[in-house]
Amino acid sequence: MHSKNTVRYYLLLVAVLFFLFLSGDFGLVDVQKTAIVMAVGIDREEDTFIVTSQIAVPQSSKQGKASETVQLVSRGKTVADAFNEINAKTGWYPKLVFCRLLILGEKTVQKDAFDALDFFLLDEYMSDNCLVATCDGRANELLNVTALVDPSGSVAMQKVLSSHAERVGSVRPSTLREFSIGYFSDSKSGYLPVLKTQPQQEKIAAKPQNNASSSSESAGKSGEEQSNKPVFSASETALFFDGKRVGTLTKEETFAFNAVKGKLRLAAYSVENGESACTLTIKRNSPKTKFTLSQDGRANYQIELLMTAGLLDFSKSLPLEKTADAGDIPNGAFAQAEKRLAGQIRTLFEKCRTSGCDLFELTQALQKKENDRFESVRPTLLENATAEISVRFQGVR
Repeated sequence: MHSKNTVRYYLLLVAVLFFLFLSGDFGLVDVQKTAIVMAVGIDREEDTFIVTSQIAVPQSSKQGKASETVQLVSRGKTVADAFNEINAKTGWYPKLVFCRLLILGEKTVQKDAFDALDFFLLDEYMSDNCLVATCDGRANELLNVTALVDPSGSVAMQKVLSSHAERVGSVRPSTLREFSIGYFSDSKSGYLPVLKTQPQQEKIAAKPQNNASSSSESAGKSGEEQSNKPVFSASETALFFDGKRVGTLTKEETFAFNAVKGKLRLAAYSVENGESACTLTIKRNSPKTKFTLSQDGRANYQIELLMTAGLLDFSKSLPLEKTADAGDIPNGAFAQAEKRLAGQIRTLFEKCRTSGCDLFELTQALQKKENDRFESVRPTLLENATAEISVRFQGVR
């Protein structure tokens, strides 16, 4: 009897909750009064933050239009103050739950970047998987760009910072969580991709001839407008120490960092051998690292990198029997690739060492393996560090 009453009680409770769900809105904010923030750019002028919010504006289904994006610029002594200004000016309440990109302007990272980022760490609705990047110049100018690949600049930039771009080694993305972990660690180090715009390499449409029809002229103008739209790139990487930008990795050094610390899949790597050029496809990378500390407190970091690769393309024609698969590599191509990549890793290591940015996590290795000497060695750890680098390429067969 008791069990039957319990079942009836739960059924009644479910019915009441279902009725409330259908009859009330539970205090939900009207979508017309909500600013759905897709991306945020943060610039700085002295002690003032300039916040540019790219907001998705919902369109009525009767209008038959897709959602549009607008940029709202606000100022404040804190980032939170700037966001509150959006509500005061427009009546929209900014929601960060859908924000997928934060861009820090050049002057923002000249000081501690977390003067701006701590607001997003404190916001309970903000995802810590949000992408974070920096730029040369102002972040609001970057968000105002209409790119070729997507009308929304933030969406186009997120495509550049995709996981696929990381797997092929062209970009080293960073999330709010990853950047925060590095900042609050003992090394106080981190990295952010540098977003840039660049023109297209080729024009899409040629100028119309004098005897062309009006429709051809219109098509030509449309083609010119398309060709004038830029594309985004993020192949360079900014180095950070204690929240401030202290250096920049080139495109080649970014690839080298991905080779040592990332997981490459089907990445292209080109080398020149005399008058010919060869492009390899890297199937996978297998890095091994070892940290040792001498008696006088000098750290040594050993990097052994095995790259499994095949032939993707060659600047000269190959015999038919060598084009069946990616197994036959031109003579000297692997040796050139090993020499080139090892040099790029060494340059990368030296740039990190001299800037104070501990990308190779020597501080964590010191704390883990030589904890009793941690406090005495840490101040000069990077300054006295050396690297032994070995790179070997092997065929897929």
